[in-house]
Amino acid sequence: MKPSAILSLSLLSAGLALSASPGAADEPTSPPAPPAAPGNPPATPGEGSEPTPPPPPPQRHMRVRPGYVLEELTQKLSLTADQQKAIGAILRDSQAQMQTVRGDDSLSRDERRAKIRGVLASTRGQVRAALTPDQQKLFDAMPQPGARPRNPDNN
Repeated sequence: MKPSAILSLSLLSAGLALSASPGAADEPTSPPAPPAAPGNPPATPGEGSEPTPPPPPPQRHMRVRPGYVLEELTQKLSLTADQQKAIGAILRDSQAQMQTVRGDDSLSRDERRAKIRGVLASTRGQVRAALTPDQQKLFDAMPQPGARPRNPDNN
């Protein structure tokens, strides 16, 4: 037999013997490598495919939106740059007011809900006032934040 064949056979049998020994799988000799950070590109081109996107967040039952989103309003209502600035300021002020209400421990749960509903109603009126009549029609047809989604089966 050739020396290279004997060496290959010896290595193969040693590998099989080690993998078949009891307890080898239970006691790793080194800790496993940590998973790669999400979104990191491969070290060299062609080393791997595109990074996989992170898993979606867990879904909650009957999610209620906390407020308006400027990007969504811009897309659905075709807001101008000036409208985006004005409405963006309104939305930032609304978020600050809601955070203040949520952080107020002196309020009961019902008082907190009532105040947040008031902030949302005020915000809706301010946003609506910054829109053109055509945009107002589209805005009025949009679901209000804080409103629970309607179930068409339970009219």
